[in-house]
Amino acid sequence: MKKYRIFILLFLFAGASTMFFSCSNEDALDLQNEMLELQSPYGEWKLRGYGTTESKQEILVTADRSSYYLTLKKDSTFTGTSSTNQIGGKFTIDTHRGVISFSQADFYFTNSKRVNETNDGSIYLSRLLKVTNYRVYTDQLHLYYSDKEYMAFVKPGNK
Repeated sequence: MKKYRIFILLFLFAGASTMFFSCSNEDALDLQNEMLELQSPYGEWKLRGYGTTESKQEILVTADRSSYYLTLKKDSTFTGTSSTNQIGGKFTIDTHRGVISFSQADFYFTNSKRVNETNDGSIYLSRLLKVTNYRVYTDQLHLYYSDKEYMAFVKPGNK
């Protein structure tokens, strides 16, 4: 009789342990999915500045509140604003490798031509078309237009 009690207790303990660990795995998977969701490049971004991987300093862009937005859509199209123009077009992306590029052939200005672009706006557009890689850090998006130089974007409201 004592052997059966020990066997039953061990069986109950094993069952409880299995349930406990399977629940924590589900919680961990949900947490991983949330982290992946946070690290998606898709959505609306606002240019904060330009930086390099060699320095922790970034050159901040102080411009009109409606300037330098970029919205990346899951259908591989983008919209946004430069210093004075509304822009849009297509991009290609490989989210597994962190590779992205904006198609110059499919790049357009909403009012069909570039109007009164500032010097800063021209630099922004030029660098945007040179982008080859990206990285997402919780609430920041870095678009690399060279091996070491990037455009730093933040979610609107996080500036």
